[in-house]
Amino acid sequence: MKQCSDQFPQLSISFWYDFVLAISQLGGFLGALIMGSAADRCSRRKSMGFAAVIFIVGFAFQTTSMNYGMLVVARLISAIAVGMLSVISPVYISEISPPEIRGTLLVFMDLAIVIGSGLSFGITSGTRYIDGEESWRLPFVLLAIPGAVLGIGAISLPYSPRWLALRFENQQALFYLAKIRQLSADDCKVQNEWMEIRVETAYQREMSETQNPRLQERSQFNGSELELALWLDCFRSRYWKRTHLGIGLMFFRQFIGINALAYNISILMSTLRASYHVQVALPVILGSVHFLGALSCLWAIDTVGRKRLLVYGSSVMLVCLIIIAGLNSQFSYNWASHQDAAWICVGFLILGTLAFGATWSPISWALPAEIFPGRLRAKGSALSACSYWLNVFLAKLVTQALLNKSEWGTYAFFAGLCLLSGFWVAFFLPETKDRTLEEMDRLFQSRAELAMEEERKKDIRKTLAIGYNPEPFISPGGTPTNGFRTTSFITVG
Repeated sequence: MKQCSDQFPQLSISFWYDFVLAISQLGGFLGALIMGSAADRCSRRKSMGFAAVIFIVGFAFQTTSMNYGMLVVARLISAIAVGMLSVISPVYISEISPPEIRGTLLVFMDLAIVIGSGLSFGITSGTRYIDGEESWRLPFVLLAIPGAVLGIGAISLPYSPRWLALRFENQQALFYLAKIRQLSADDCKVQNEWMEIRVETAYQREMSETQNPRLQERSQFNGSELELALWLDCFRSRYWKRTHLGIGLMFFRQFIGINALAYNISILMSTLRASYHVQVALPVILGSVHFLGALSCLWAIDTVGRKRLLVYGSSVMLVCLIIIAGLNSQFSYNWASHQDAAWICVGFLILGTLAFGATWSPISWALPAEIFPGRLRAKGSALSACSYWLNVFLAKLVTQALLNKSEWGTYAFFAGLCLLSGFWVAFFLPETKDRTLEEMDRLFQSRAELAMEEERKKDIRKTLAIGYNPEPFISPGGTPTNGFRTTSFITVG
């Protein structure tokens, strides 16, 4: 945008323009790390509101930026907020969702990202014809509105029952669980889920005390050391498989060729001498295709399953990349003379985008928030998000460097990674469809470990049932509940 370049002449220099873009990835990386700790300390709900405030502040600074340095700092602040939200959003959704629709609700996050990207593109395209500084300042004002809506909305969100259980606030956990499920606190489903949450929380607490016995005493020093120990737990043998899956999902998300597809379709449109309006509409077309793919995933993720969808996505993208590589090897030297082949290439580029939007794009956000235990969920998701932001940066560098050397070789390279991603998913990724968050341990343990865990959890259930002493909790709405329920089988607390 010329008006923006007039205000910030550094943006006309390739290095400084790329530097501003890279700041977004750096900020996202830092924001994800921050949220890994903040989400556990401040609650999921408050962390989300805090991130929304930072988001608004960042866009306010961008709107009022007077020089390049101020713009860079402002973008860093906004990117930190986005990185924080990339962690807390899937974590919060996964913790409040019933297992049968958890995947569907997590896909809505990816849909929101696609819609937001489309609105951002539409706003900037519409304001570029405005004379003066308003052409680039106005988009920042308008794009801050969703942050304000999120910040206000976060106030009315319920606390995560699973986070409350981690904080020993069991009665509030019951109240908010019943509120979220829209059932009575005495309902069997609510009571059973509440019991399993408490059993899992007690078991994970025992694991933490066993691994870090001297850090359990309350002190500022021990608190900081325990926080570090929890980060390190993500890389220990018991949880390393999950961390590997979260990081690996985000790696393959960026390195199965989606960036190369976007680059190639732009090159093709330019080579085919497509009209200006067609080239402008191209991002809209690709965004719409991505959106349609994500829409299909709303149904498929909890019906077909995460694992099968990822394998299907890798397979379709592999075929598309092989065909595109072959066409580029034969005709890229002169697309204008082989327009039929070029349009076939465009068709497979769009098909590859559709496959990505229906599989890898939404599922790579959903899975990391599901597979970690409660005490490590925010940190595991943060490490996955850090992998995302790092690989966004690396994928752009690698794709551009490869395309400068060989177009068909670039697609052959990503086709190889696509094939690898399919085998990786098939051999390493368990299916989480229809599983509660408390059942995820069963997917990552040997039979002997699982038997020992189940035996210990059985003892915890008995202890919770026998030792339960109901303490009335007055809800924020003034409704008293103690969550005490007796059946002919067991007394549940």
